[in-house]
Amino acid sequence: MTSPLRPSAAECAPLPALDAAEALRRVAAIAEAPDMETAWAVFVAAARAMGFERINYGYTRYRTGAGIGDPADAMFLSTHALEQVIAFHTTGLYLQSADYRWTRDNCGACSWGWVHEERAAGRLSAQEIRTMDKLGRTRAGYTVSFPVGAPRSKGAMGLAAPRDVPQEAVDAHWQHHSDALLALTHIAHFKLSQLPLPVAAAQLTPRQRECLQWIADGKTQADITQITGMAASTVERHLSRARDHLRVETTAQAIAKLAFLNQLWVTQLDEAP
Repeated sequence: MTSPLRPSAAECAPLPALDAAEALRRVAAIAEAPDMETAWAVFVAAARAMGFERINYGYTRYRTGAGIGDPADAMFLSTHALEQVIAFHTTGLYLQSADYRWTRDNCGACSWGWVHEERAAGRLSAQEIRTMDKLGRTRAGYTVSFPVGAPRSKGAMGLAAPRDVPQEAVDAHWQHHSDALLALTHIAHFKLSQLPLPVAAAQLTPRQRECLQWIADGKTQADITQITGMAASTVERHLSRARDHLRVETTAQAIAKLAFLNQLWVTQLDEAP
């Protein structure tokens, strides 16, 4: 049902869209982006050119059970207030939302009208209804839940239209331009998830990363002292602090975690946009 504060779909001006050739050019530009900041900027510009002005993206390689794992091990990119997005996950509120349940259990695109239809049909739990009322939602939009690639990984994206656009208009727009929209969102996810993930729990110093790289290359701590000129106690200190930063118990776990995050062999890690 259309909100009385919004025009009907018939009264709403058409949302903008890219033609097929331009959409394909943007897909190529995302795929060729040299770093995360560039890939995200190109995608955000393309999404806005397709009528979606607010975008949230999240990706984790440490999904556990029904949740995303420790939010500090996940990556969040957003054109909303990023602090609010992170707080939504760190408080665990996301686990109580019907939108997250759909994202967890499905792959594909879902209209934001779905949750209202589910509520009207009596298919939401009492907790999901309370969470829905607490969060509210002032925009229409779509959620894209991406196929699982690596074990325990999961990525999803939310795209919001301008505030005065009703969900019915967004649904019609998505149906007409779904090929271009899905191509753009999927290539953005594939690109972003393959770049080094600058998560809060993996911010190591260059020396800490170097020591882990040498261990991953088959070198012993004695070898590292010979190669780098560092004292044995300094090498052990770097490895110990790296384990602490990564919140793991063993050096092998530290190397595995950096590999999962695509950070093991980088020489300079860009900050997340």
